[in-house]
Amino acid sequence: MVGASDLAFRLLCRRHGAELCYTEMLFADRLVSDAEYRESKLLSQLHEDDHPLIVQICGNDPAVLAAAARLAAPHCEAVDLNLGCPQRRAQERLEGAFLCA
Repeated sequence: MVGASDLAFRLLCRRHGAELCYTEMLFADRLVSDAEYRESKLLSQLHEDDHPLIVQICGNDPAVLAAAARLAAPHCEAVDLNLGCPQRRAQERLEGAFLCA
C-alpha cells in the first residue's frame, strides 16, 4: 500500500461503510529521521473522523521499527508492522517477507 490510502481515500471509504482504515505504508527509517516525511505522510494525514486507524510501517531494523511505532502510536489505534510484503522494493531493502531471509 505504498502511495495509496491517503486521508481523502480513507474518508471516502468510511463514507461508504468502512469501519477501520489503514494508512499507506510508511517507511520506518524516514518516519524517524525525516521531519518533512513525517509531516507529509503521517501528521498532515490525520483527521478526527478517521478512526479507528491503523498505521502501517515497514523497515528492517528492530530499533528503528520500534521508534517509528512509538511516533505513530499516539495518532492511531494500532501499528501494523509489514512482515509479509513480497515486492521487489521490499526485497531490495530486506523488508517485509525478506526479513526472514
